[in-house]
Amino acid sequence: MGAELDAKDKKILSELDMDARQSISSIAKKVGLSKEVVNYRIKQLEKRGVITGYYTVLNVAKLGLMFCRFFSRVQNVNLEKEKEIYEFAKQYPEVCWVVSTKGPWDLAFVILVNKINEFKRICDTFSFKYGSHFQERYVSIATKIHHMKHKYLYDTNRDEDKILGGDAEEETIDDTDYKILSIIATDARMSTLDIARKLKITPNTVKYRIKKLVEKNIILCFRAAIGIKELGYQRHKVILTLQNMTEKKTRRMIEFLKQNKNVTYITESVGCGDVEFEIDVRGSNELHENLNAIRHEFGELIRNYDICVTYSEEQVNYLPLKNSAANIPSKTQPIDIEES
Repeated sequence: MGAELDAKDKKILSELDMDARQSISSIAKKVGLSKEVVNYRIKQLEKRGVITGYYTVLNVAKLGLMFCRFFSRVQNVNLEKEKEIYEFAKQYPEVCWVVSTKGPWDLAFVILVNKINEFKRICDTFSFKYGSHFQERYVSIATKIHHMKHKYLYDTNRDEDKILGGDAEEETIDDTDYKILSIIATDARMSTLDIARKLKITPNTVKYRIKKLVEKNIILCFRAAIGIKELGYQRHKVILTLQNMTEKKTRRMIEFLKQNKNVTYITESVGCGDVEFEIDVRGSNELHENLNAIRHEFGELIRNYDICVTYSEEQVNYLPLKNSAANIPSKTQPIDIEES
């Protein structure tokens, strides 16, 4: 069993889950505590590892980028070599997510590119250097990713499904937008004043820019990174291969998964599976109960499935990078709206 949260901590976590940039006073008002108590409780959640950081979820499709995934089952790899592979992947500016898993594969990278050839180049580089350690390789493109709240951790009736990808109309951002995103991508709670000081611009400019990035749906949400293992949960990725598919049946399955309080992500993809979802559970019995419920409802649609256990996320950064994004210019563009 992991650490338990009291009612007030649950309320605070619920507020930070998908709105981590809101002020302490805003959270205090919503949960019925003083600002000092809320601040103290957040610090304690961080100290206990229940909150491990804060990040910004960006809809990279709005910037002309694709979520390409590289999965591998490894061989002849000790812990030192495994760490070396992770560190090698993390040095690439296009790699935004690195994870250690067990199941059909042992490691996974998510790579942001705007051309398939870029994806191939990076995959080839990994293979040229570590190909003898890759027993099998899989590649996939995520076309749509649904982010859900960790509803199993607290009582909430608010469905805040944030969708990354899909048919997103592309937008253009300038250097100032990019610099702001580069900061809040991995520090979503950095204050407006601190961002302004760092970039030598006014706080009003920072506030205005972030507001516009949200309105354009480039910024989807500001999330707390929740250490679910400290709370006794383990994340599993389930990859479904479907049969007798229709758009209506697939939509119904996705809506069904959204109603499951333990499902935190749903991915639609081209590649390894047709629909993937990530589910946080406290043990194998709870996992199988959830899978049985899905099979009972959609047995005729599921050809087979694979289960992958997520052990650690080595890197999470949704920032689209200049050298990979056609819509991120190398020179600052003029702004024709008063920002301050």
